[in-house]
Amino acid sequence: MDFKQSELCAYYRLCRYLGIFCIDYNPAKKRIRLRRSVLCYVIHFALQAYLVGCMSVMVTYWRRCFKRELTTTGNHFDRLVMVMALGILVVQNAWLIWLQAPHLRIVRQIEYYRRRHLANVRLLLPKRLLWIIIATNVLYMVNFIKTCVLEWLTDASRLFVITSLGFPLRYLVTSFTMGTYFCMVHIVRLVLIWNQSQINAVIDESADLKTTSANRMRLRACLEVHDRLIMLCNDEISLVYGFIAWLSWMFASLDVTGVIYLTMVIQTNKSIVIKLITNVVWLSPTFMTCAASFMSNRLIIQANKTAKILAKVPRTGTGLDRMIEKFLLKNIRQQPILTAYGFFTLDKSTLFKLFTAIFTYMVILVQFKEMENSTKSINKF
Repeated sequence: MDFKQSELCAYYRLCRYLGIFCIDYNPAKKRIRLRRSVLCYVIHFALQAYLVGCMSVMVTYWRRCFKRELTTTGNHFDRLVMVMALGILVVQNAWLIWLQAPHLRIVRQIEYYRRRHLANVRLLLPKRLLWIIIATNVLYMVNFIKTCVLEWLTDASRLFVITSLGFPLRYLVTSFTMGTYFCMVHIVRLVLIWNQSQINAVIDESADLKTTSANRMRLRACLEVHDRLIMLCNDEISLVYGFIAWLSWMFASLDVTGVIYLTMVIQTNKSIVIKLITNVVWLSPTFMTCAASFMSNRLIIQANKTAKILAKVPRTGTGLDRMIEKFLLKNIRQQPILTAYGFFTLDKSTLFKLFTAIFTYMVILVQFKEMENSTKSINKF
């Protein structure tokens, strides 16, 4: 099917340049297809080789570049966070390049609904989000070079400095991946809003007995669109992006814990405002992960409105009643729409899980720090 170039094409192109996946829009044929270019795969395998090499260096020279300001517990945890960031990115890249076929189906369906139902709607989120992602990546890289390369790793070897650059690289790749996910969920939500407006129009006209048959066909078409959208989220999107969301949440809990712990342990002469700004920049990947949950939660709320609209429809004694009752019976128990690969639902409740994990890690780190200090005090005597 022919497609017009949409607002998401910039994301597809940038992800292809980063070696994430090979999906691209062909302006000559006006089709979205897998563009299995050599460049994309070369970048992908070069990136994977670099990340694996970085992890090997960090594991081999685990005790290098430990800082006296930190306890041994803090140094080990900081190194663990860096290795986990690289390992998660390796798995994430491999997952996306392996699932390109279902990913292409998602893109084509999203673009189909966009062209058919939202042709006259101008999407502002994709363009604004793209500039936000670019700006935050620049800030993150500047902060990393200033804090880590020029301050933290001033006495480290060049090999270790080059290895540490894989940490901001993870945010670069993940931010564009999650940005694509944001835009897709946003389009699905807008299509649901359009579909619900059509359902309301059918309900308003259902009192006219002359158009009952036509309204029944329109309502059936609207309910089929709703079911297809929910199936797209449950099956395809949760398969491709759910696992990545789970990895992002797992790393976010470690990353936030590390930032809080380092802020508590390391005493500097910097003002509170500078520390706050620095920590906000460090936690920008976590903010994007949290934003994904809010975006998914908005989609879930919007999808549930369809059943609420139909539940308030007065009975007319026509075939519309049976159709509505069948739909409500099928949706009487709301199932999770977007999940992190089945591990948990992507909604606002995941924030509580994140805070719980951070609190647990902080308690463990503090306990190890106290044990380490007690051991040092005993050894002095």
